[in-house]
Amino acid sequence: MTAENTTATPELGADLPLESGLTFGTPVSVPDQFIEAMREGLTATAVHNNVKEAVLTSWGATALHEDYKVHDLEHLLPCRRRARGTMSTAYVGPFAQYATAYADPGAAVFVDAEHMAATAVLDLGTKETPGHTDHRAKLQLTKTAPYAMLLTINGRAQSQQALAEFLEDWGSVAALNFFTPDGEIPMGKALAAIRRITIESLRKVESEEQQLSANRTAFESVKASSQEPIPTTIYYTCKPYADLEARTFVLRLSILTGEKAPSLVLRIQNLEAHVEAMGAELAELVRKAISGAMPVLLGSYSKGG
Repeated sequence: MTAENTTATPELGADLPLESGLTFGTPVSVPDQFIEAMREGLTATAVHNNVKEAVLTSWGATALHEDYKVHDLEHLLPCRRRARGTMSTAYVGPFAQYATAYADPGAAVFVDAEHMAATAVLDLGTKETPGHTDHRAKLQLTKTAPYAMLLTINGRAQSQQALAEFLEDWGSVAALNFFTPDGEIPMGKALAAIRRITIESLRKVESEEQQLSANRTAFESVKASSQEPIPTTIYYTCKPYADLEARTFVLRLSILTGEKAPSLVLRIQNLEAHVEAMGAELAELVRKAISGAMPVLLGSYSKGG
């Protein structure tokens, strides 16, 4: 007979000694902070996976808890994911150079003729692959000093001295020609006439008495004159914008005699037609500078929601 094994076999579920001193079945107390950290880690992983899947697929959207935010880590990458920003200039040449150098497929230029501006949307994209439209080049022409001053005095009443000094100051920058109904006169005579305007007033009263009625009529005539012939029209020639051709603006001179001293007004004839023509000139300049690299359209562009 074999010797009976006297070693007791532990029963299933019995406590087993561990090196740590703990035994199976012994309850362990885990700190709440540890459990919360595990939950946050699992949630953050799930958020990351959801965002990654939404970006890499065509869904483009995912559900996130309101307490979690998506952080852009582009600033930690060696390079930006895509070009974006706005280049601004007041000259057609640099605008066209930048636009043609950085244009993506589908880029287009929009010319706002009314405001003498243009915008190149360089990442407009195509119908199949629309872009973010946040990479642009902007052109905003700046008025030259002679043109800006002309617009400042247009339609504004001025004294004789103020108008004469304006014409003297800007006569060396803009080309000025003075005309009367009889023809052109020299600038010196025109300025002398403006400085020496005389206002003549004549009052005439007509009276008629009849047996059953009476009638009185008063006429007042005011005349402005000068020792020199007063110009009625002034031709003001200047470049309105740096990249545009020089343009001649016809100014009509009016004299207001209602006050003690006369006031003079210069008004640009057909200003709206000039603005329209300058807008068309700008559009043509941009087309030539772009040289067919992208479409040039009349209008403006704004990104939708």
